[in-house]
Amino acid sequence: MRTFIAALLGATACLPALAHATPIFPDPTDPAAFVPAIDAPSALADYRPYREQQAPSWQALNREVTNPAGHAGASHGSMQSSSADAKEDGHGSHREGAEK
Repeated sequence: MRTFIAALLGATACLPALAHATPIFPDPTDPAAFVPAIDAPSALADYRPYREQQAPSWQALNREVTNPAGHAGASHGSMQSSSADAKEDGHGSHREGAEK
């Protein structure tokens, strides 16, 4: 216990000498203080400027949309809409109530 108290008193005796030590960092309010340079990477280092894409003209796009080859599965010219066909497909009963 005596050694602990002696160590504590020794540390306390050195404390005033450490209180006036120079700080590691310079005073932020001192305009003449030396400040090390900061090396920060640029946020725009990987920037690639926008380049206009080669797009087809609106006439070429209209031709592509109206081209029947693009709609090979849809053949709307062969659709029939007669009332005889409606009765044959089993849905004619929906209209029979209106005729009576």
